[in-house]
Amino acid sequence: MGQNLLVNEQIEAGEKFAGEFNDYAPVSVYFWLNPAESDRLYLYIASDAIDDTNFDAGYGEVLRKVGKLNQWLDPFQIKLVNASDSVAKAAFQIRERFPGSLSGTHYMGALLGDVGIDYAYIYPQLTKANAIP
Repeated sequence: MGQNLLVNEQIEAGEKFAGEFNDYAPVSVYFWLNPAESDRLYLYIASDAIDDTNFDAGYGEVLRKVGKLNQWLDPFQIKLVNASDSVAKAAFQIRERFPGSLSGTHYMGALLGDVGIDYAYIYPQLTKANAIP
């Protein structure tokens, strides 16, 4: 499928959302991903605190937090995964290649973990310094 255009407003909205969600469950890594079979971008939020026992509660929190943010984020674009998920692990490894980077990494590989992709944007480590107020 075709690559979707990730705009600055989406990048900022993703960072702001991750900062908000981090108050609920510590975020290990977060990134935008355009799967190869999709015409849609997804914001992945990976946390050790998210697992099979609390996905429903996590998505309830997604709806609550997106509702108070701006229009650049659709709650159906957000995917919660455990930090041990292969896609999250691969994104974490890519992010760690550039540990001091204050901007995200545009990744154009064919795979991220075990998912075929057209594109990914991996944010730097979430800190209070890079969270958007």
